[in-house]
Amino acid sequence: MSLVLGKNDANELSEITLDNAGLLKVDLAGTSHGTQEVDIVGNSIGLATETTLSSIDSKLVRGDDENVSDALEVSLYARHPTSNDLGLLHMTNGHNLKVSIEEQNGSADLATETTLADLNSKCTIGDDDTLTEALQTCIYGRKDASPSGLRAIKADDQGRIMVDIDTDGVGLATEATLSDLNTKITNGEDDQLITAAQFCMYGRKDTSPTGLRAIKVSDAGALHVVPTFNSINNTIDTLATPASGTATSTSTNMIMYVHLTFFGSSTNTTDPIIVEVSADNATWYEASEYFVNTNPVGAVVDYSINIPNVAGRYWRLKQTDTTTTAFTLIVNTSRK
Repeated sequence: MSLVLGKNDANELSEITLDNAGLLKVDLAGTSHGTQEVDIVGNSIGLATETTLSSIDSKLVRGDDENVSDALEVSLYARHPTSNDLGLLHMTNGHNLKVSIEEQNGSADLATETTLADLNSKCTIGDDDTLTEALQTCIYGRKDASPSGLRAIKADDQGRIMVDIDTDGVGLATEATLSDLNTKITNGEDDQLITAAQFCMYGRKDTSPTGLRAIKVSDAGALHVVPTFNSINNTIDTLATPASGTATSTSTNMIMYVHLTFFGSSTNTTDPIIVEVSADNATWYEASEYFVNTNPVGAVVDYSINIPNVAGRYWRLKQTDTTTTAFTLIVNTSRK
């Protein structure tokens, strides 16, 4: 007959005992509560079965109900990384998990509402274009040549960006390659470009066909100019005038013009045709050197008045009847 021994808390061997029914005796709660008899095989009174587990359903709250006031409450624990102790996780009254945000060096390293307020003195607010006392932010570009790395883009005292124009032997012209142009350009004050490149000045031609046209010069190098004249030819005033009346032609504005000619006819063969000039088209003065003294030739007098190098602004003709006879004055005006 053999005995089964076990070691107790005092590291001593002791005999494992059975009850009268042959059941193993186990101390469930420590020596102060004695030993309890355990049926290892299990029966309706002993170990739980699938049938007896179903009775637990009434003890637990199922579904997504957020309240577990009447059910078994289960808490969540987390292990502290330093002390290795378990700690209960806490929630707020609004069922939010309480979290303490800490860096490895402690909460003093993180910015708080108080420390953030100190940044107000570091930033310039508004549209001021100067950052003399505030944090200045620069734009950087990469420098590939040795030593490589980032370099801040520079600006001059006026805020204009500074640019270093980089050249190479194949691309942009250098001082050495520019010297080759000496044979292509005439130097000095020579007014002839016989063998060198010739450059022309162009003007735009708006009438059809449109496009650019080279400005011309004479053999003496004088600029060739063709004046454009606006001529108003055969502008006719037919002035039917009653007896003792005065016939007055429409005034002619000579601004931008230099030559003026009046010509026409009159059935008044007695009274002179008077030429008048005005600066404001309101107050008129007689230009007696251009008067036409009519010489009766039949019943009609033809006339022509040429006024070169006009200086007056407005011009017109006038004839007044003194013979109590109706007449007709025809005035043609041409200017250029």
